[in-house]
Amino acid sequence: MTQDSTGTVHWGVLGTAKIVETGLGPAIVRDPRSELVAIASRSSAKAGEFASRLGAERGYGDYRELLADDSIDIVYVPLPNAMHREWVIAALEAGKHVLVEKPLALTAADARAMFDAAKSADRQLIEGFMWRYHPRVERVQQLIRDEIGPVRLVRIAYTYDLTAGYGGDASAAAMDIRYSASNGGGALGDVGSYTVSGLRTYAGAHPVEVSGRLLASDHDVDTRFAGEILFDSGVVGQFYVGMDLPGGALLDIQGDRGRLRMANAFRTAEEWGDPTIEVHPYAGESRRETVPFADQFDLEVAAVASSLLDGVAPVITPDDSIENAETLDAIRRSWTEHTVNMPAQRVERNAIQ
Repeated sequence: MTQDSTGTVHWGVLGTAKIVETGLGPAIVRDPRSELVAIASRSSAKAGEFASRLGAERGYGDYRELLADDSIDIVYVPLPNAMHREWVIAALEAGKHVLVEKPLALTAADARAMFDAAKSADRQLIEGFMWRYHPRVERVQQLIRDEIGPVRLVRIAYTYDLTAGYGGDASAAAMDIRYSASNGGGALGDVGSYTVSGLRTYAGAHPVEVSGRLLASDHDVDTRFAGEILFDSGVVGQFYVGMDLPGGALLDIQGDRGRLRMANAFRTAEEWGDPTIEVHPYAGESRRETVPFADQFDLEVAAVASSLLDGVAPVITPDDSIENAETLDAIRRSWTEHTVNMPAQRVERNAIQ
């Protein structure tokens, strides 16, 4: 669906989160088929200063002012998790396509309502998992097909120390939005959403049962948990998640013919060099492969532009996002119910093209 005769996607951003300045904002500016038009904040001064720093044309002191801007084709929503439903639906009703940061919604019910709004508005709604665009994802899937699989077990541990990011200052860390229950904070919506997406992607199947345990909480939010997902193919997915201890993201896949491991499973950074994949065939020599570094936000923005301008199907479909939200719901319930069965029937939800 071409936005204008110049073949350019015009972007607006709701909010001034750090990821806008360090991730998606610069990627929009770098993309030859995109233009960063406006930034909105609850403060006109902050919006103007932020827009100037990123090279956007305009800054708005009200989110609805940006939504009323007819020159904007798509809105990026990096707001606190608890605000996603309200502002995603508002943007869709204003006639904008939407890219929203993970997790799409706090509940599966909210996710369904958001996609219903997208269908009614005939607009695309895409969840912002930037890691899915990196070629190493496809390479891992190829290795599963050619050398490792069929898959039997997928494990992902994803942990980080939030307080360490504040130089060990616990009082400063306490002000972080991830410690705010009212804003939808907690490890489940943060690194947990990545973990579930990763398990589902590499298992290549649908969850049918979830069991889990809440291991720690602080400031009324979950900070550490673990559990297991049984998939309809028989694959077992295991996860360990925490935002109160260091570690990073480690992927481990075990199949009938070998094993695969990958560190930094969801993030890339130029200073880290090319991502590596450890391949351990049971019959054959182990080796370490490298996949050339690529900025995941650049890949994400380019893919969104291709979807809007060329009609290319989105990498992350409505079905994908809704199932991720359903699985996150099941994990949360498992902390008190211990074992939760997933929906047996799934309604096909076609992406809006």
